[in-house]
Amino acid sequence: MRSTAIIGRATRGSERVGLLYVCRHGETEWNVEQRMQGHGDSALTERGERQARAHGALLAARGGVDELLVSPSGRTRATAALMLESLESAPRIGFHPELMERHSGRWEGLTLDEIAARDAEGWAQRAHDPYFHRPPGGENHADLEVRLAPLLPRLETQLASDTPALAVVTHGVLARVLLKCLLRLGPQEALRVIQPNAVVYCLEPGPAGLRVTHFVQGRGPFEGIFRH
Repeated sequence: MRSTAIIGRATRGSERVGLLYVCRHGETEWNVEQRMQGHGDSALTERGERQARAHGALLAARGGVDELLVSPSGRTRATAALMLESLESAPRIGFHPELMERHSGRWEGLTLDEIAARDAEGWAQRAHDPYFHRPPGGENHADLEVRLAPLLPRLETQLASDTPALAVVTHGVLARVLLKCLLRLGPQEALRVIQPNAVVYCLEPGPAGLRVTHFVQGRGPFEGIFRH
């Protein structure tokens, strides 16, 4: 299944079955500092906590979810805990290592400027081939496709059924690769997929394939993939 939708006007809908929500963790201290987090971690900022609560309020307003599939990183655990505050019926929670962020190897903990200064050649290679470039000791996007493979059948089954909605709580690069796999995007198309901390994606089956909408800080839904 493939989505060709682009950003458009707000639409309505609150069906709870067959839906898959993809949530990114709230803003962290390292997001603000523009540091590579990867498998490292930093605390949510106050704005990140508000974003996480907004994710939960959004899901509650749309009928709730039956289960949260969460990356075991600290920032995603913290986001999921804040989301639960808004959900009247507590969903099941499962922690899945497949959903962890891309490992950034020796770049983890460094700011983007520090990486460019210390590893100018590697930084240039990343700019030239962002999908397949692998940081020293880390992962590239294609590695994440392999890591996600065991979890994809579960999510694809969700999107082909009328089972209660579920939500994934994950990270920016991992979410891009997840959407690439589910929407059957090519690498270059996938690089256009971004998910700021305040954005939640909703995928649902439609007559022409998967319908993709997104919400920004609880507002929406808006058709298609988020664009700046």
